[in-house]
Amino acid sequence: LCQMANMPKESVVRALQFLSNKGIINLTLIRKEQVVAGKRGIVYLREELPERRLMDMLSESGGELDFKNVKLNKQELTAALGTLKKKQIIALINGKIKLIGDATKKLDEEYFLEELPINVKKLNEKQKIILNELSKRLITEIERQAIYKWKITNIGEELIKSVRGKPGQNLIEQLTPEILSSNSWRGQKFRHYDIQANVPPILGGKPHYYIEFIRNVENTLQKNGFMKMASPMIVNEFWNFDALFQPQFHVAREWTDTYSINTKSSLQIPSDVIKRVKKIHEQKWHYKWQEGKARRAILRPQGTVVSALTLANLKQNIHQWKEILNKNEKESVVFAKYYALARCFRPDIVDATHLSEFNQLEGIIIGSNLNFKHLLGFLRKLAMIITGKSKNDIKFSPDYYPFTEPSVELDVKYGKWLEIGGAGIFRKEVIKSLLGEAYNDNITVLAWGLGIDRLAMIKYKLDDIRKLFTDELNFLRNVKL
Repeated sequence: LCQMANMPKESVVRALQFLSNKGIINLTLIRKEQVVAGKRGIVYLREELPERRLMDMLSESGGELDFKNVKLNKQELTAALGTLKKKQIIALINGKIKLIGDATKKLDEEYFLEELPINVKKLNEKQKIILNELSKRLITEIERQAIYKWKITNIGEELIKSVRGKPGQNLIEQLTPEILSSNSWRGQKFRHYDIQANVPPILGGKPHYYIEFIRNVENTLQKNGFMKMASPMIVNEFWNFDALFQPQFHVAREWTDTYSINTKSSLQIPSDVIKRVKKIHEQKWHYKWQEGKARRAILRPQGTVVSALTLANLKQNIHQWKEILNKNEKESVVFAKYYALARCFRPDIVDATHLSEFNQLEGIIIGSNLNFKHLLGFLRKLAMIITGKSKNDIKFSPDYYPFTEPSVELDVKYGKWLEIGGAGIFRKEVIKSLLGEAYNDNITVLAWGLGIDRLAMIKYKLDDIRKLFTDELNFLRNVKL
């Protein structure tokens, strides 16, 4: 119809709806959903799945491979290992990949890809599970189509007969100043408008919903007395690890957990802070602490580095707070509250709940006679405000972080329990090394770091965290701020 009438699809659909409302045609809308190959699926249909390539490599090498000899990138290897281990086709023994199953047998995932496209309504339970796993890896996606079918009614047939062979009428569709001033509209017929017909929405500009969400979170914190912290994205290992009570042989410093940068960080490290941190490390863990390692540049992997930098620059403030401490020895007093929205980087495998580049909502509350209950109460209230969840949808579990004791994990119910972040009370070793002479035993620092991306995911009921950064206009236009 579009080609025959030389009209865009929107105009044709609008005309069909007009005719349907008049009873001239019967119009039926059929919405069709089918599974098709995604960006990676198109590639894998041509080059085979990573699982198949890994099995072929194992077969060619006699059933055993070192990780260094596997010709797959890290993301493909991780996915292939997970799938094949679950199917009991391979095992990891003594740091090597060993073939323990039949590598010639075709995988269910391979059959699934070959059958594409598949109508979503015709998927069985097993195929639904496969679709869910492959969609997380961007191998498959669901394509949605709107198909219009129509049939001329008896009224329509009669109308066609009545106008056949007769010249068309010139109808006035729009009143203009010229028509009004010349009175040329007199004696003319006007086009009738169907106010029930669907018309394209007028789409005005609006902020990206995730940016608006972050602004609202910041406004909430600032209204409650929090001040904003900041730090560069490239930091020293010192501020991220050493100052946060993590030894230099800690596994988190490996390349698998942190991005190293081949440059020098511009962050300065005060000599007195270096001395105190070095002393604590060598006394606690009995090893030779290396300043050169502490100065290595990395991409900020966690927001807690911002809190460490802030505490190291609060010496003057804390001297003033000592006067308050002397007057209120037993009462709970809050001296200052800080927050940061920190862009963090970790070499994680990207999926529906993980990103390799993400935002963290970091915060500290400094005061005296503050305890664990204060921290839990604050976190519960904050999570309820941000996500709109109830008290029963939020729970805490014991956790471990090198720089806090006690430590806790915050989870929010979202279908299942989803980890949102961690928190705790900064260890004395941490604040003592950062504050130096300004340190006082009565000073307590409550610390927390929350995955703001996951909080937004819950707020907007998203099934995939990557939708926070999508440029898909149809999706963005329909998100309610």
